[in-house]
Amino acid sequence: MTSHMKIRNYLFAIMIGIGSTSCEDFLDTEPTNFIAPTYTSIAELETGLAGVYDVLGSQAMYGDVIPYWLNVSTDLEYTNTGQLNTTAYIYTPADAQITNFWKTLYQGIYRANLVLARVDNPDLDQTALNKIKGQALFLRAYYYFLLVSNFGDVPLQLTDKPDINNVNVPRTPAKEVYEQIIKDMTEAEGLVEEAANLSGGGRVSRSAVQGILARVCLTMAGSPVNDKSKYAEALKWATKVKESGMHALNPDYSSVFIKYAKDEYDIRESIWEVEFYGLLSAGLQEYTYYVGVRGGIRSSDPELGRSNGQVLATKKLYDLYESICTECYTISSPDMRRDWNIATFTYAGTPGVRTPNPDLWRRTMGKWRREYEALSPKDASVSAQNFPILRYSDVLLMLAEAENEVNGPTAIAYDAINEVRRRGYGVLNEGNKPIKIIGLTNRGAGYTLAPDVYINGVNATASGRATAYLSMSVDTQGQVASVYYEPKPGEFASGYAAPPTITLVAKAGDAGSGATAVATLTEQADADLQAGLSKDEFFQVVKDERARELCFETARRPDLIRWGNFVGDMKNYMTWALANGAAQGHVLAQTNVAERNTLLPIPTYDMSLNKALTQNPGY
Repeated sequence: MTSHMKIRNYLFAIMIGIGSTSCEDFLDTEPTNFIAPTYTSIAELETGLAGVYDVLGSQAMYGDVIPYWLNVSTDLEYTNTGQLNTTAYIYTPADAQITNFWKTLYQGIYRANLVLARVDNPDLDQTALNKIKGQALFLRAYYYFLLVSNFGDVPLQLTDKPDINNVNVPRTPAKEVYEQIIKDMTEAEGLVEEAANLSGGGRVSRSAVQGILARVCLTMAGSPVNDKSKYAEALKWATKVKESGMHALNPDYSSVFIKYAKDEYDIRESIWEVEFYGLLSAGLQEYTYYVGVRGGIRSSDPELGRSNGQVLATKKLYDLYESICTECYTISSPDMRRDWNIATFTYAGTPGVRTPNPDLWRRTMGKWRREYEALSPKDASVSAQNFPILRYSDVLLMLAEAENEVNGPTAIAYDAINEVRRRGYGVLNEGNKPIKIIGLTNRGAGYTLAPDVYINGVNATASGRATAYLSMSVDTQGQVASVYYEPKPGEFASGYAAPPTITLVAKAGDAGSGATAVATLTEQADADLQAGLSKDEFFQVVKDERARELCFETARRPDLIRWGNFVGDMKNYMTWALANGAAQGHVLAQTNVAERNTLLPIPTYDMSLNKALTQNPGY
């Protein structure tokens, strides 16, 4: 993990002191149980800064709580545990996950305050100090953004020395917290390095600051703040990222996530990510329970990587992707993201055998796949795959949304969303087109076994890329009913200049013959949005595109909240789901969700110590 991981190795020098300082120490009492570090050198300040970064990967943050406990239950995804807990919107102010989330955010803020209080040192290299200051300012602001967007009004602490004469610190109005976030991030933007100068996305770059500022401004423009002037600000920041020329979409959507598994950086696409690393057996490590483990393709094979397949896609998410050949045994889609994000199979047994899963209500998340992990042997219960906080596609979609709000569905808005869609359809590079569908021109006769599908003379059935299905009808028994094509992960962008030759070859000993088929390639026109959409129509497309592109990346719940109808959308989804094959257990969260769940409760423990705190409505 290059320089950032190396810096983490120094953390134990300060974790005994700083790590023991919980948020209740920070907010409610004078921290007397350790000696604050002095940070008198660049190296010591870098060590302190590493401590600020370190909380991102904790289990109370992106290691588990943010992606799973707080965001797994929406209209796009759900957990199959059936438990009435945090994931089902059944929680109280004493909830352990929410309490740890709050505590860890304030721990990160306190660590940032320690660095910021000591970074203005005229005896040290000012260029290095500015970079450290910029990162610390941004991270503190980001932690406050997570606090204010999840809890509303929160205590705003900007010093490492609490007022010991006033341990009862009231909640600062959300508007003031947001103003401080914008102030700190804007200052940080001029201090941190350009993305091109960094080796990976684990460090905050100027593009990361700009992209997160766009996210903050879009959040402020929506509910509950409703400051519509922030749409123009969001547009400004997203445009800065695009016009920097430092970022581009990886032409292959699946490769983005394979790179996370292989521990490979792609800072042009993955602008800011949480770094996980190491093995449980190796001592020093930071791991995730969510990526690939809770949220992965179900598997008990230790070589492939174990996953309990606990995070599932809803049929609504599946249906949001364009479908073709809807009469086929397996519905095809020209949108290559669908069958990557939503696994069409599970791994049965050990060694794992790829087994088709036709139940659209029981398909697991496939976005992070443990079979590609670089580390070996794979841990049974955790993973070291990195997790994205900001990808370039998110920036483009924020740009499209903000442009539409400010100026309507202009060419700028269309270009931004079409760039994301073209990558999703595998046609970002026009001369390299994927197979859209393999259509039968003759169904043949006499087959007792489905024939193998050859593409340009290569057996695509043997490689799992193409499967023929026989008719289930008595009237057409022995005929080929359809052919399903699924590109090999990691090769989504490896297309064709012209349609390849398709040949259906009967299996050895089978008397079937006569089936023929042709391939149709996906064109950029297939991906591009219909022209002439109204502002409202374009907004709906943006919302759907964010679901298709960013599912399982913690974007959906915040999006639904800022779009102003979180509870209504969840209840409407429940009605639709139950009418379309969902079991009651699939909609536990929607059954329980209420207006109070637009904010999290202030933890009981902190309220017992800080008498100035007040509770959010409904708790």
